[in-house]
Amino acid sequence: MVLMLTAFSCDKDDDFETVETTATLFWTGDIAVDGCGFSVHIGEKSYKPENEGDIDDSFKVYEPTTVEVKLVHLGQRDLACGMLPGKSKRDFIRVLSIKKR
Repeated sequence: MVLMLTAFSCDKDDDFETVETTATLFWTGDIAVDGCGFSVHIGEKSYKPENEGDIDDSFKVYEPTTVEVKLVHLGQRDLACGMLPGKSKRDFIRVLSIKKR
């Protein structure tokens, strides 16, 4: 008798609609020193990259950077960072690719 197991993830990028757009990337400082990491602004809306560790360190500048980004929307989650007490709801994304414009 052969038992076959199939591994799968419900959190695959294929499960979400991929979006390609121009955005503004902000670096607010490392979370370990009271910053909030990266923030991606598209129009009037701000998003938190859940995989910001994958964004190259060359983007860690304190001036806004215009970028071409490929991403998937992940919905809202709680976030605690910076000097603000408690958690707040933020819209999260997963960055699939990013490059300076």
